[in-house]
Amino acid sequence: MAKFTPRRERERQEHIRHILNVAEAIFARKGFFGATMRQIALKAEFALGTVYSYFRDKKGLYEKVIETKVNELVDVVTGEMTSAPSVRAQVERFIYTKMTFFLENLAFLRLYLADVDVPRLDAEHILPKKLREKYNSMVRTLTDTIEQGIRQGIFKSMNPKVLARTLDSLTNALALSWLRSQERGPIENDLRIVTEVFFNGAAIHQKPTQHYDNIKELDNES
Repeated sequence: MAKFTPRRERERQEHIRHILNVAEAIFARKGFFGATMRQIALKAEFALGTVYSYFRDKKGLYEKVIETKVNELVDVVTGEMTSAPSVRAQVERFIYTKMTFFLENLAFLRLYLADVDVPRLDAEHILPKKLREKYNSMVRTLTDTIEQGIRQGIFKSMNPKVLARTLDSLTNALALSWLRSQERGPIENDLRIVTEVFFNGAAIHQKPTQHYDNIKELDNES
């Protein structure tokens, strides 16, 4: 039986989600120092005191925005990978799901990769240890998959941790290029290139990569 949540608590959680969504967009557009709690409250259509009742200060709100999205990213990517039937499919799911998440969350992408005013902040507080560990758990899942691929003879005998970090960095770099480019072509081509580069550089037996035709709809909506 599903656990009953009182109406007041449901409303509270809905208010928090709404404030986080508004704050994410404003932080991405104005940067940490350019954004104010008053701007966020006004856009969210809440009294300033209401926002402060949920978040102690702007830094706490910023941290929660990042934490929420990183948790979502890791959960969706890890879930998709673990449900894939083979090593190759798991790696392809990592690329496809991570990049799709970035495409659907461009405001978060700006905060996560473009470092909007973050260099002037204490990184240890903005990205606390538990959050770094959460993100690294996704990379460890990818490392385990690659290590399994090495045992199966799919990949060359290389350091699986380095290969996992390389692929993670490659997808980050591609996502960052989306933000900086004035004109972006069909992203299924970008995803295919990343997959080809990784597999053709590390795989012993090369096979055609999966086509990402079903992402065209997402690309047209962005």
